[in-house]
Amino acid sequence: MPDLKTMLDTPKKVRTAILCGLVALATLAAIVAYAVWALAGPREGSAPPEQSAPASAAPEQSGPPSPPVGLVPALTIDQARALALADAGVSEGDAEIAREALAEDNGLWVYEFRFHTADTRYEYKLNANTGEVRGKVKEVLVPSVPQASAPAESAPPTQSAPPAQSAPPAPSDPPAQSAPPAQSARPAQSAPLHSASPAGVGVEGAKAAALADAGVSAALAVFTQVEQDYENGTLVYELEFHTATHEYDYKIDAATGAVYSREAEAFQAALPSPSPGGMYIGMDRAKAAALERAGLSAAQVIFTHVSMDRDDGRMVYEIEFRQGRVEYEFKIDAATGAVLEHGMDPD
Repeated sequence: MPDLKTMLDTPKKVRTAILCGLVALATLAAIVAYAVWALAGPREGSAPPEQSAPASAAPEQSGPPSPPVGLVPALTIDQARALALADAGVSEGDAEIAREALAEDNGLWVYEFRFHTADTRYEYKLNANTGEVRGKVKEVLVPSVPQASAPAESAPPTQSAPPAQSAPPAPSDPPAQSAPPAQSARPAQSAPLHSASPAGVGVEGAKAAALADAGVSAALAVFTQVEQDYENGTLVYELEFHTATHEYDYKIDAATGAVYSREAEAFQAALPSPSPGGMYIGMDRAKAAALERAGLSAAQVIFTHVSMDRDDGRMVYEIEFRQGRVEYEFKIDAATGAVLEHGMDPD
């Protein structure tokens, strides 16, 4: 059998071998080209389904109207307050503002407001960018509380009636069983803590209950907090107020007007004298004092927090606002308007 060298020595056989090699190479190239085409083909064919992406992206376009927390809100606190008052149908002159602040709610800036008129209390939460009302509470205050305070004095005897219902065991031992009702009357000794207002008192009724228990007239009291919350399953009003000498913290049962708890504390230092008429300077003048110290105008800043609180025995306004990426904090004497503390913090 001839070897490969002998076969290749023949010119015809050489040509045949070269031709077979070229055919093999061409076939291999065709296979590779087909494989490349087959792999690239499905990508081109899947392009039409990708055209459905804009349709699915359309709902995502609803997000931009409310920028995330960290960006400056589109509305100022004054604009948001005006929207809340307009929604409530209350003029700014008739509203007593108790709280206004900028807060975070599920990744969005919101303004929170609490205010009341002579007969209604409101709570609002507005989107700080769009002005949309995200939540609101309206509570009609119960009138004629002073008239209800007189019957309240007779409430302790009525509270002793339930122990009288324990009389059915008395027939078995009349003299001895009369003593336990007397023992059950001992809790009734706490009745003065629970006897100021009738059921369904509302905010003004809760205030009257706390003032009556504290022995303070409404003309001498300055309320700094009025909120509604649950305490061990009981709906209560949480009240904070002060006179010239004491500070009081009360929790009043919202349904019965009973005093749930109370605290009283004498001031360590005398309070500064309020402005004429026993009134403090107000939030607007406090904000103006802070802006003047900062050398800014109201149009240049965004107020994020304004509240009144006690600090070292005196009432102060705590004010926070931003200009661009700089945050300012102030404490203003609520009686005199003096700047007690101030600071700034760049982001």
